[in-house]
Amino acid sequence: MSARDRYLKDYGLTYAEGKKIVEYCKNARDYDQVLILQAAQKVKPEIAHLLFMNLTTGIGYDNISKRYYVPMQRKDFQGYRRQTIEEYNRIMKLVGKNIV
Repeated sequence: MSARDRYLKDYGLTYAEGKKIVEYCKNARDYDQVLILQAAQKVKPEIAHLLFMNLTTGIGYDNISKRYYVPMQRKDFQGYRRQTIEEYNRIMKLVGKNIV
């Protein structure tokens, strides 16, 4: 299954858990932001900076695509975003900071 067709439930996360992780990302500082960027780079290096911007600031795909070149459609971007959320959650568990 491609990233665009996977949802949080496919990664074993509920909608509420995903929302909690995203809220954590928006409030992340210092080392936690480094880990968010690393998760995004692991998922899709070409748009890691855009995924990072989306997760840490809450700026949506439409506003990002007005300012920056996004080499994919919204559905693909959102799929990589969900995959990044799951990867970041996995990294946080490995470093001993369980978000959910």
